[in-house]
Amino acid sequence: MNDVYIFTDFDGTITLEDLGDKLFVDFGQFEPYHSELLSHRLNIRQYWEHLFASLPDHVGEQFINGWAVAQQVDMYFKEFVEFCRGNGLPLSVVSDGFDIYIDPVLSNINQSELKVYCNKAKRQAGKWQLTYPLATESCGCLVASCKRNAILKDVPTDAFVIYIGDGYSDFCVAQYADIVFAKKSLARYCFEQKMPHHNWRSFFDILSVLRKILHSKLLRPRHQARLRRMDAFKCE
Repeated sequence: MNDVYIFTDFDGTITLEDLGDKLFVDFGQFEPYHSELLSHRLNIRQYWEHLFASLPDHVGEQFINGWAVAQQVDMYFKEFVEFCRGNGLPLSVVSDGFDIYIDPVLSNINQSELKVYCNKAKRQAGKWQLTYPLATESCGCLVASCKRNAILKDVPTDAFVIYIGDGYSDFCVAQYADIVFAKKSLARYCFEQKMPHHNWRSFFDILSVLRKILHSKLLRPRHQARLRRMDAFKCE
């Protein structure tokens, strides 16, 4: 059996709400920027720059840290992490969100040791400095830091990849996974693209399916995903 690697989205997946949206809905100006992003009048980096610039001065790193630790996470996520550790399954978090709220949430639930791939935000001289470590020109996905690149960075070419997500920022990376757990708009996308996937509502559902799959030892690589990863490795 090939090595199994698991990747999970953060916003709306580990957390119950999309914190990357909620932060700016609660304290900044979410619209019209979100609509302009979806209609392609803004690119993703312009979108994030507008959102962060809309935050008032008192909403700095310390304020966001305190706000983040009060947000709810999936009640079965910690059990899922322990399951992965107990079965020697590398688990990574991949997000098009930002470390300033992701790190506090994970630290608050004692999961700060998880490997996290995300964008970075730091306030300096009264202005937000944003960086995108996984940015690439070889992929046209609608995210600032390509989640596909996290897979390419983390796994060997013959790995078995499992991906968990919920939204449009997961559309691209799901095409490179052998097993996809999808809900909300990602589930609709998989259905429209005729991409095999498992529907889920909480990590309890994911645990149930994974236990059966690993017990049966029937991990069947998805041919199209394997080919996409091989092509992407060549490009990168």
